[in-house]
Amino acid sequence: MTSFSTSAQCSTSDSACRISPGQINQVRPKLPLLKILHAAGAQGEMFTVKEVMHYLGQYIMVKQLYDQQEQHMVYCGGDLLGELLGRQSFSVKDPSPLYDMLRKNLVTLATATTEMGHLFCRISHALELADCILVILFNVFLYPLYFW
Repeated sequence: MTSFSTSAQCSTSDSACRISPGQINQVRPKLPLLKILHAAGAQGEMFTVKEVMHYLGQYIMVKQLYDQQEQHMVYCGGDLLGELLGRQSFSVKDPSPLYDMLRKNLVTLATATTEMGHLFCRISHALELADCILVILFNVFLYPLYFW
């Protein structure tokens, strides 16, 4: 006589859907921003926000996009940075255009992982639910027929 446990097959584990804290700090720049970072000496495709800011600063210095007299002013018209910002210039005293550009051009690993994780969990939970239904159907309808 075979016995099936529906509770064991129907239990779901959310641990597979969690994100480790170390993944939250990682970002993946979109291609135009990645080109800028690589031009400043960055290597790879994943960075911390602090690294992105460092390489942006390096890029501005290497390309000499800042004003020699008013060093807080960055003139990026005609440069890829200007295209990304949608501006000819900005002041580091008001970095909001830079932050807006980063918001649009950085994908956090946590976001990507969360989206994939949620998709995986939905599929996994749907399959577990289907397994539960099959086990219940077997226990209720087919199991008694085996012993008649």
